[in-house]
Amino acid sequence: MHDRFLRGFVAGVCGGIVMNLGSLAFYLSGLTSLPFWEWAAIMILGKQPAGTIDLALAVSSHLFFTGILGILFTYLILLFSPAYLLFKGVVYALAVWFLIYGITMLYKVQGTVPVNYSTVLGNITGATLYGLTLSALLLFFERRRARQQ
Repeated sequence: MHDRFLRGFVAGVCGGIVMNLGSLAFYLSGLTSLPFWEWAAIMILGKQPAGTIDLALAVSSHLFFTGILGILFTYLILLFSPAYLLFKGVVYALAVWFLIYGITMLYKVQGTVPVNYSTVLGNITGATLYGLTLSALLLFFERRRARQQ
């Protein structure tokens, strides 16, 4: 992939898939009461998903959002050295998570507050998985592109 925008979007969506799979594992084990797709549903529908269509819309919207975040990260890293990219990906993802948490707490978005500590830990884990996947894929795409030139 030669286009930076596309690489960022694809890496972001893939990171979002891994993030949602981690969130699903936490949800199925009873460790989280608010998985990422429910956050997305609350943000776009104003409620938790009530059926298959709501769930599909929530997951699709969340993946689109993670793709946009991937694009932003791809351009943001141009400002810094590419060294320690995995670490930078995790820091970026945790910063976005903290910002989103802060906004929902500040505005007391119904359905997202309060959360228990295991939900917070599950979301931190998901954000970490997202940052690692995003940055690892961007490294992979960059190395592959360099070999093709």
